[in-house]
Amino acid sequence: MVNLSHMDFLDYLKITAEEIDGELESFFRKWVKEVENVSPRLKYLNDAFIKANEGGKRLRGALIKLGYEMAGGKPTPDILKPAAAYEIFQTGILAHDDIIDQADLRRGKPTLYKELGGDHHGISQTICLGDIGYFLAARLIAENSFPVERKNKAMILFSQAILETALGQMLDVEIPYSKGEKEEVDALTIFRLKTARYTIVGPLQLGAILAGASEQLLEDITNFGDKLGIAFQIQDDILGVFGDEKGLGKSVTSDIEEGKNTLLIIHALKNSNLKQKEILNSFYGRGKIGEQELEQIKQVFVDTGALKYSQDKARELISQAREVIERMEMGDKYRQLLIQMSGFLVQRQK
Repeated sequence: MVNLSHMDFLDYLKITAEEIDGELESFFRKWVKEVENVSPRLKYLNDAFIKANEGGKRLRGALIKLGYEMAGGKPTPDILKPAAAYEIFQTGILAHDDIIDQADLRRGKPTLYKELGGDHHGISQTICLGDIGYFLAARLIAENSFPVERKNKAMILFSQAILETALGQMLDVEIPYSKGEKEEVDALTIFRLKTARYTIVGPLQLGAILAGASEQLLEDITNFGDKLGIAFQIQDDILGVFGDEKGLGKSVTSDIEEGKNTLLIIHALKNSNLKQKEILNSFYGRGKIGEQELEQIKQVFVDTGALKYSQDKARELISQAREVIERMEMGDKYRQLLIQMSGFLVQRQK
């Protein structure tokens, strides 16, 4: 287990990620044999899914372990099982998400459905692999030695995290087809369900539940995580347009091409003049764009105050999240890690 003395969040994340990678490697060795016993024809598909699990910061898995320790959980390698499970769930849901977004890259390499050919056959197999990821995760969470009552509560929480993520995704897909103006409340609902609950609240609560956390701590985690998660998504959307494509490992035009519902576009549309509206209506959500169109849209986001509004909103939410941290019942070392985590998530540049 990680010794938290004199350790900052980045160190904690790095060391815990290595532990999770070891757990994933051990789990997949067994899973490979299980799949090959069903049919050797499935080997290349299973290998592709395992490969899709490689890379990434292991943030969500690390937060399960952190939530467990925050709630006073006793040191045990068993907490790495749900941590690894959440990372497998992450791979499964991203496999589906990339199909919906028609994304080419993930973590700087071809998305899973593209790796499998990008045609109907590849998409079909990717959907199946994503489904497998969900249930592999559920099985792995259930295969630990924690008390049954805590495991049951953790499984309910995990199911709720999947449901909220799916509902947020459905709303995200629906908004571009809805009549009327894009509304900030819809975007914030999507951010809360797709990002806050899935990336921060869910993992921290799952770990805390396995440690027997109080209802007050679980409530505080929700309040903290909702605010931080929404701020994280706002910053992610900013980077999705203004960031460095090489550093991000994904396109900086894809959000614009798919017409993603962000605070940037909502605020820009409400504060743009006729010429600026014409630029947005011509290129935003209209398919492939080039560097010139990207620069025009970025300029509109700057000139309408959309960029500053989004940045200010993220900073405000971070401040509120830190206020929640101060009243949470836990040791100072965990309070410091959460504060550092909030800075890491929202102030990153790529």
